[in-house]
Amino acid sequence: MSKVVIFKGSPRKNGYTTKLLEQVAKGAKSKGAEVIEFDLHDPGIRGCQGCMYCRTHDGCAIKDYLQPMYEAIKEADAVAFGSPIYYYQITGQAKVWLDRTFPLIEHDGHTSTPRHPGKKLITIFAQANSDPKIAAEGIKFANNVLETYGWKLEDSIHYCGANHEPDLAMFEELSLRAFKDGENLVE
Repeated sequence: MSKVVIFKGSPRKNGYTTKLLEQVAKGAKSKGAEVIEFDLHDPGIRGCQGCMYCRTHDGCAIKDYLQPMYEAIKEADAVAFGSPIYYYQITGQAKVWLDRTFPLIEHDGHTSTPRHPGKKLITIFAQANSDPKIAAEGIKFANNVLETYGWKLEDSIHYCGANHEPDLAMFEELSLRAFKDGENLVE
C-alpha cells in the first residue's frame, strides 16, 4: 500500500490551502493509499534548536508533535505540502516546519545528500493577491528546498486572488487538479 504524508501550513481549518490539500488526500485515498496528515499550526511544535543532533542521527532531538514525521517521511512514497502566502512567503508555521526538515539531508560540510530521496511531491499555495508574481520567489524557495531532499516535484498549484472576490470557477478547476495530483501520487 502506498503512503502519502501531507503537511498543512495554514492556520485556517477551512481555508483554500486546506481545501486543496484535502482534495490531494481524497485522490490518494481513492487509489488505496494510506494518508498521514500533520497540521503545522499545532501548538505542540517547537522550532529548530540548532543543536546539530541531526548531523549524527536520522531524525531530530526535539520530542514534540513533529517527531513522528521523520519515520512517516521515511516510509512514504509521496509528500504533499501546502501553505498560504503571507507577506510574499510561506506562513511562519510552515517555515518552522521547513527548518525542522533539516534532518532529511546528510551534510559533511561540503556536500549534501538526501537521506530519503525518490518521493513524489505536490505543493499547494494560496494567496489573497491576484498577482502570481507576488509569491513567485517564496514558492520557488519552498519548492527548491523540498527538491533538495531528492523529491520529484510533480505539480505545484498556486491559487491567486483567494480572498476579496475569489474566482470560484478557478478554485473548482484547481480542486479537480489537486484530486488528480493525489491519484497520481499513488500511481
